Amino acid sequence: MKAMILRVLSISLAFFSVHLMYGQTPAGKVDRLEFEAASIRASAPPSGFHFGAAPSAGVGGPGSSSPETFRCSTCTLSTLISTAFQLEKYQLPAQASLTGATFDIAAKVPAGATPEEFRVMLQNLLQERFGLAYHFEEKTFRGYHLVVAKGGPKLKESSDSVQPAIPGAPSPRGDYHGRAGESGGGGHSHSGIMNFNGQARFRADHQRLSDLAELISTQLLIPVDDQTGLTGKYDIVLAWATDPAQDHVHVDGGYTGAGTEHGDASGGRNGDESSAPPLATALQLQLGLRLVAAEKTTAKILIVDHLEKHATEN
Repeated sequence: MKAMILRVLSISLAFFSVHLMYGQTPAGKVDRLEFEAASIRASAPPSGFHFGAAPSAGVGGPGSSSPETFRCSTCTLSTLISTAFQLEKYQLPAQASLTGATFDIAAKVPAGATPEEFRVMLQNLLQERFGLAYHFEEKTFRGYHLVVAKGGPKLKESSDSVQPAIPGAPSPRGDYHGRAGESGGGGHSHSGIMNFNGQARFRADHQRLSDLAELISTQLLIPVDDQTGLTGKYDIVLAWATDPAQDHVHVDGGYTGAGTEHGDASGGRNGDESSAPPLATALQLQLGLRLVAAEKTTAKILIVDHLEKHATEN
């Protein structure tokens, strides 16, 4: 009997220790994974010309060289939610309304946490500090394949002597180990997407076409996959119009806007960047690639039911 009591006490103490490690929760609910400490402060958003695939997606966290520290400067709520739930942009319909306010975030991640556990911690942080309430719905999308256009690709293969200007893919989610929006290396002095006055320009070295397909998906808010069959890495420069008024394009060609008959290779009229073509046409004119409609696909989208635009105090 004494041995049985000691065993029960040992099990109870072990459960209590785990419960303390992850924070107490109301009876009937599972233990919550939480950061050991987290600071959230409002920050000023970038102004003027902005380079990068997105505002900072954060550095550190599981899978990085700093697994127990996560930092994110000028992070938008859209970026935080997409990172926490591992969403593509088209899976977050409210993302356009969540890009105004920006925050500087510093969090201490428990030792040994996995990437999946990290995302749960970030989800819980959003719920606790911003009051996030949400649900998922199924939505049908018309996806697209990225393929080689007639006449072949117009791509510059990367030199092995040049280091990538943006490590990894230009992710829409912004992986928590800082993949998107980073700069440096021996490539171009400016890398990523620059948006200004209805125009966008993407420039990066050592990019796989699967990376490019992911970038296109973030811009068009639809699923896009790489079906080019090209396996190399390329130095990519791409300019296109983001103004919907200029978007006179069928996905697999047929741009009726300025620059296709008398413009330069970028599709502008006499080299005028202000008349750059829509993205689908820019791909064909500048890179020798095109988008073709794929079969409809179903994906989950996250619906934001409630979200405060200001975090509760640290």
